Order: sequence, then structure tokens, then C-alpha cells
Amino acid sequence: MDLHLKDQVVIITGGASGIGRTTAEYFRREGARLVLADAHAPALKKAVEELRAAGAEVMAEHVDVRDYAVCERMVSGAILAFDRVDVLVNCAGIGGIPALFSENKPEDWSDLVAINLLGTMHCCRAVVERMIAQRSGRIINIASEAGKANEKRIVAYGATKGGVISLTRGLAVELGRYGITVNAVCPGVTRTPMTSYITDEMEREWARMYPLGRLGRVEDIAPLITFLASSEASWITGQAISVSGGFGRS
Repeated sequence: MDLHLKDQVVIITGGASGIGRTTAEYFRREGARLVLADAHAPALKKAVEELRAAGAEVMAEHVDVRDYAVCERMVSGAILAFDRVDVLVNCAGIGGIPALFSENKPEDWSDLVAINLLGTMHCCRAVVERMIAQRSGRIINIASEAGKANEKRIVAYGATKGGVISLTRGLAVELGRYGITVNAVCPGVTRTPMTSYITDEMEREWARMYPLGRLGRVEDIAPLITFLASSEASWITGQAISVSGGFGRS
């Protein structure tokens, strides 16, 4: 399917690895122009080199989403290079090893809040005025199934992703009048560098909770993100869409 994304300008945070990196590849295949943003400079450099070698028009932005001024600089760089921003994909996020909330301390969740929730807010705020001015735009936030139904041992993580879902729904209401859609994608447990702590034995055990019998792969998530950025999804907004192998069935 041609999603009519050729020459669209797409910012992807957390774009150097995991879901963000695979999403960049899907957008490359559609002919989009890419702004790849990440806090990890070596991985970012490698990802940009690979995408350019495959024919992508792509620029790199070294970004720590905890810093709002840096997020503004990222958007300004995209405008300077490409004159506009059509799509923002907020993939930057962290997880951490599951533990009971009673065993955590504030320092254990401060970066979760700062990156997963505030970082998403920073990037959205940095881009919305440009999208309002052009009367169009797509924002896709990566939340989590944990943001819909929080569970033991990931309480702080789930709270940040629940915040992302609430942010998504509120922004959709505010921005719809300008032709801007805002949606969240909610993966189940997906094998990425963020979940590298998962052993083969853990995967076999956890997969039994999923009707489709396996954990997620980045290739399960990226196609929906790409679709939501397209004109084919122009009447979808304010949604938190599960991509979770049937887990929770919500």
C-alpha cells in the first residue's frame, strides 16, 4: 500500500534503536524525509549512516528529551533543513528491571518520569505551534499496554505510560480543529534493547499469557506507527491502540 508519505518530514525520537529504529526504516521505504533523534550519539551515527546508505534523506539530532530547550532545537533544526514538520513519533523511553513499588525509591523512577512522560510532553510542545500554523500534522506517542492496566513490579513505568495516554487524548481534543491527529500506540512486552534483561526462560513463561503465544517484535509495532502517520488514518485521533498479541484484549 502506498501511504502517500513521500517527502513528508518525520521526527523520530529514540530513533537509533528498538522500535524507533525499525519505524525509521518503514518511513524510509515510504520515501519520507527523516529527522532521527536520540541521546546515544554512537548508535545515532550508525543508524543515520545505515539509512543514508539505503537511500534515505535523513539528518541526525543528538537529543536528551529531558531538556525542553534541546527539544526546541531539534524542531528548529528540522525546520531549517526541511522547512516543515509533518509527523512526530515519540519513541524515546526507558523501562528498567521490574521491582515492587515498595522496594523503589524516588531516584529509581525520576528518569522514568522525566523521559517517558515529560520528554513526550516536551517534544509535543516543541512541535505543536508549527503544526498549528500549517494546519496539519500527525503525532504518534509510544505508550504501553501497562499504561492501560498497570501491574505489579512495573507500577512507576505504567504510571508514566498512563500519563502518555492521557496526554494523547487531551491533545487530540485541543488540536483536532487544526487538522492534527494525536494517537498512542500501546505495545505489549516487546523484545528491544530496553527489554534485554528478558531471558529465554522468562520469554517462554511470559508468552503463555499472550493468546498469540509469543512476545512482540519491533516489526509488529512499526507498521501501525507508519499507518497512523498517513492520510489513510486521517479520521483516527485520540486513540490508545494496543499492539499486544491479544494480551488484555483491550
